Amino acid sequence: MKWSVQQLEKLTTSIYNFDFSLDFSEDIKTVEDILGIEEVKVSGTIEKIQTGTYRFKYKMYVPLVLQCALTLDPVDYVMEYEYDQVFSVLEEDEYFLIENNTVDMKNVIWTNILVEKPISVTLPNAYDILKERGIEIIQDDDIFEEE
Repeated sequence: MKWSVQQLEKLTTSIYNFDFSLDFSEDIKTVEDILGIEEVKVSGTIEKIQTGTYRFKYKMYVPLVLQCALTLDPVDYVMEYEYDQVFSVLEEDEYFLIENNTVDMKNVIWTNILVEKPISVTLPNAYDILKERGIEIIQDDDIFEEE
């Protein structure tokens, strides 16, 4: 979903509501640790703060399939986050700069996914799965007890 500055300028003091879904199935092909992604749901509001400056308050719901750090098996993982971001044509430290006269929410959401995605996840029963496969993980505590 994209909004040009001209579209955003038409907002008066009222708040504009939005609700849309995004498909990132092609985008994940360049990210090793994301095995799958379903439609990302985004909903929120846009409020004009002043000419050229707009507040986006939104929630994103991201159903991912990541790789277990121990077993390498798929792990269903859902990210749900809320954001309050200000976009502006003015270069201010606390604002996200509107480039090319457009706020492209697909790029914003994709960046948020990459930033918020955990570095690693594990299945709740990962150690049991490894034990069934004949693999024993030695933890740091076990090493120190032997010495």
